[in-house]
Amino acid sequence: MPARTRLAQARKGRGRRSARWATALIALCLSTDCRDANTARPPQVVQPPVTGLVATLEDEVRDLPGARIAWSTYWKLCWSEYHGAKGYAIQTVTSEGTSSDKRRQVETCFRIQAAAGENDKAQGLVNRNLQLAMQRGQLAYRVRAILENGRVSEWSSPMTVGKSTKE
Repeated sequence: MPARTRLAQARKGRGRRSARWATALIALCLSTDCRDANTARPPQVVQPPVTGLVATLEDEVRDLPGARIAWSTYWKLCWSEYHGAKGYAIQTVTSEGTSSDKRRQVETCFRIQAAAGENDKAQGLVNRNLQLAMQRGQLAYRVRAILENGRVSEWSSPMTVGKSTKE
């Protein structure tokens, strides 16, 4: 048999083997739900949600040269420890919906800057209340506990940034 014919038959055989492998992979994929090994299953959600949420506002003022100040107001959200929690997930909530990104942490408090400025010391915290009012209309956070065995608590109610629940 000429070399060309043998080469053509070998190529044809490889093509059949490739087709068989493809068929086997498709059958396997269909029988196993075709999930990627890195795809996580949705967590099991349990009751109750995280409770005891308290929001506070904390001002920090730093003196600058020339009778000026730099100031920041931080919004701090704390909650009661959830029995059995390995950590907590914090999710941003806006008027456009909830973020798919979740911040994970072990602590039971979360703190972000909600307003800031630099101005003459005699003026106090210029536009602080306006900045906080703008945050209240745009941003909130909610919390859930991360538990063992792929379980999580229900989400807490969203808490509005810039608003204190304590007077």
